[in-house]
Amino acid sequence: FGTGGWDTDFPNSILEILRVVYTEADDHHRGIVGGSQQLPLRLWEREPGKIVHWPQGTSLASLHGGAPRPAVTRLHRAAGDRVVVTDASGDIRSYRAVVFTAQSWMLLSQIDCDDSLFPIDHWTAIERTHYMESSKLFVPVDRPFWLDEDEMTGRDTMSMTLTDRMTRGTYLLDDGPDRPAVICLSYTWCDDSLKWLPLSANERMEVMLKSLSEIYPNVDIRKHIIGSPITVSWENEPYFMGAFKANLPGHYRYQRRLFTHFMQDRLPADKRGVFLAGDDISWTAGWAEGAVQTALNAVWGVMHRFGGTTDPKNPGPGDLYEEIAPVELPED
Repeated sequence: FGTGGWDTDFPNSILEILRVVYTEADDHHRGIVGGSQQLPLRLWEREPGKIVHWPQGTSLASLHGGAPRPAVTRLHRAAGDRVVVTDASGDIRSYRAVVFTAQSWMLLSQIDCDDSLFPIDHWTAIERTHYMESSKLFVPVDRPFWLDEDEMTGRDTMSMTLTDRMTRGTYLLDDGPDRPAVICLSYTWCDDSLKWLPLSANERMEVMLKSLSEIYPNVDIRKHIIGSPITVSWENEPYFMGAFKANLPGHYRYQRRLFTHFMQDRLPADKRGVFLAGDDISWTAGWAEGAVQTALNAVWGVMHRFGGTTDPKNPGPGDLYEEIAPVELPED
């Protein structure tokens, strides 16, 4: 269930491990030239050929003046069954429906929220969401030197490396033999990530190079480095507060509440209109698949709230909910 998951994932629910293994989530991966950010960038710029409400040539970028709106700082309810959104620039707008896609903990800390946005049991589920700590450090190198043949072994000079030393996992990334490359000197989770938190990027790099030199005593990694290290500890990022969600034992009930929240007909009328989406709302946190799945759920929820319906030949998740809904377990 991922090279990073061995031992650090053991305290999590066995269902979390089973989902990754059973669905082969770690297999058959593909790289995206330019990075995975190319997907949202192209969606932002895309001008759909089949469009009804807006004229041809409309894109998300054109609808927003070429730039995303500022960060949301407050969400509260107003008369007329509307949700009021205040952003960092001070603008205030109200809507009949709002889709929230950031890490759910943002609703507890970075955004001023009315308690009336969600029922109390959903607030409990948000409070108890468990995010994994995670740290990475990357350095650019002149070329993928690890593919050089080792004179003593006849094998590659270096390879992807798992160790019980501080680095834990080292990953080698390249775009071809004659181009600059990147080494992820260390990728760690949970307690292993917290060990790096007080250190600067350069301090982290020095410790990592020392650990790797003890594994590869005949390889001079330092001489190939051509730029400063870049590091992130996701638990220290104020708009993330963790890398990704991972359910602990007993958290199934909380996950189900968040995942099924888009089905709002049974909620009190004053608790409807805000729809949750994102990988942490899904059963496959940390993967784009879960983010897309919950986004489609939220879109169906918004459509249903506005009185819309799907084509009978192409039913949405809410239309088939009774057939495909996650099993509801007793609460006690």
